[in-house]
Amino acid sequence: MSVTDIAPSAPIDVTDHPLVHDVNAEHTESLSPVERICKRIADSTGAPLALAMAIVFQFVWIIIGMATKWDPFPFVFLLTISNVVQLILIFILAVGQRQSSAHAELRAEHDHDSISRLLYHQELQENLLLQIATKIECDVSDLRATVAKLAAADGVR
Repeated sequence: MSVTDIAPSAPIDVTDHPLVHDVNAEHTESLSPVERICKRIADSTGAPLALAMAIVFQFVWIIIGMATKWDPFPFVFLLTISNVVQLILIFILAVGQRQSSAHAELRAEHDHDSISRLLYHQELQENLLLQIATKIECDVSDLRATVAKLAAADGVR
């Protein structure tokens, strides 16, 4: 039997593992339509393009307001509109921040689960290797001492 007989016909997708969760998709599915809109607005208002657009809008407003006397120097109407937009954006950003926080917490929980499984798997492999070494009559006393010392340093055993 050759290696090609054993190899699978299709490449193995390592991300398609039953214990690996797509946290981003899971979080996105949990959002309501309003939360999705708030997240999009919060993401876009933090972009440099949004800052540039706000600055250009205010300069254009000031120039037109002074030239046409439609909104003269104290720019009361511009200030009122700016304050209303800021008040609305405060709540939108708060919703977006809450969603980012929930996403980070979900990701941390999944990372903890994955790391716990990896550590358990590594411990099983370690025990298996020690059993194999014992069966083939290798001297494993120094390995057992090292493993015990590492475990004691971590406070595990």
